[in-house]
Amino acid sequence: MALATILVSITPAPSCADSWMLPTTTTYTSCAGHARIIVTPRDLKSQLGYFQDKVKNVDPAGQRKGGVPVANARLERLVGKRWQVAWEHQIANDVAPVSALVRDDGAYAVTFDDWHGTGYGPNVVVIYGAGGKLVRALALSDIVPVDYIKALPHSVSSIHWRGDPRFSPAGKQVIIPVVIPAEDFVSDPATIDIAVDLIDGKVSPINPISWDDALATGRKVLAAQIGDEAATKAAFLAPLFGPKTNTEREWHGYLREAVGRLIGDNETPSTTVLRLPSADDYAVSETWVHDALTESYADKVALASLSEPNLLTVLKKIASTLPDRSLSKVTVFIALSDQHWPAALAAMNRTGAKIVQLDPAKGIAQRTERIARRYGDR
Repeated sequence: MALATILVSITPAPSCADSWMLPTTTTYTSCAGHARIIVTPRDLKSQLGYFQDKVKNVDPAGQRKGGVPVANARLERLVGKRWQVAWEHQIANDVAPVSALVRDDGAYAVTFDDWHGTGYGPNVVVIYGAGGKLVRALALSDIVPVDYIKALPHSVSSIHWRGDPRFSPAGKQVIIPVVIPAEDFVSDPATIDIAVDLIDGKVSPINPISWDDALATGRKVLAAQIGDEAATKAAFLAPLFGPKTNTEREWHGYLREAVGRLIGDNETPSTTVLRLPSADDYAVSETWVHDALTESYADKVALASLSEPNLLTVLKKIASTLPDRSLSKVTVFIALSDQHWPAALAAMNRTGAKIVQLDPAKGIAQRTERIARRYGDR
C-alpha cells in the first residue's frame, strides 16, 4: 500500500518562545495522490484574542463572531479524474491540528497535536477510520511515560516530542519518530520509532531494546534536570555573593540579581561592566560607563568591573568632568569592596547621585516577595 505524505501547515520551533501563525484551511494529500483530507480550522478573530480569552477562561477562546465555530475535516478520494467526498464532519481538535496524514485508500486519516499546544492535551494523535469515525484519541502520556515527557524539550506552549510521522509499509500503523531526550538542546535530536495501530490505536515500540535504552536516557536527563532545578532554587534562596568567575557575563548577572534583591524587579537598572585595562577592546567599556551615568533616561545604573581599582580610577575621571549635582536624580549601584568604597563615595559626592554599595564579599538576602512569586509557599 502506498505511503502518505504529510503537509505541515503549522510547526512550532523547539525554543524558549513560540511563534504561531493563525491556522488556515490546509490540504494533506496521500503519497500516490489518491486521497486527501482538507482541514478547516475554527475561525479565530486574532492570535491576541485567542490568548486573552484563554487567560480569562472564555470558551471557545478567540472565536470570531460569525466565523466557523468548530474545526472540520473533509476526506476525499480520487475517482477517475474527480474528487469524491468520503466523509465530512467536525474533528476533535479545538482550533486545528498541527499536521495530518491520510492513507492512500482513504480508509484512515490521522491528525497530530493541537494548534498552539504541541504535545499537550488529549489530541496529540487522533485516528479516524471509515466514515470519519474516531478510532482513538491519544494524549502524549498514552504514548510515552510521564517522566519521559518531563525530560523532553519544552518551550512556552509546546513539547518538542516528535519528528514527521509516516505510515508503515503495510499501511496498518502510523510510525512516529519520538524525540529521545538530551541534556543539552540540539536542533536535530535523535528519535526512536513508535508504532500506533490504526485499527485500535494500540501503541508499541518498533525496537523494544532501543526503546528501553531511550527510556533509560530519559530517566538520566530528567535526573539531571531535577538536579539543575534544585541547584538553581538553592542559589536563588541563598545569600548572593559576587561571581565565582571574573567574567563580564557573570558580573552582569550578579548586578541584575543584586539590585533585584535590594529594590525588587519593578525597576530594572542598566548594567555595565568595565573590562580589564589590558584588553584590546577596553577603551569602549570606559565609554559605556560614562554613557550609563550620563544618559538622560537612566535613573538607575549598576556598575561593576573586572578590576576594582580600575573602576575606582574611571569613576574619579568621569565624575571630575561632570557638573555639580548633574546626577542628582540617578541611583548608582556599584560593585566595590569595603577597601575601595570610601574613595568611590568621595569621587561621586559632587555629582549628587545616590550611591549604593554592592559588596561582593557580603551576602545579599533574597526578597520575600520574589520567593513567593517564583516558588509560592515553600
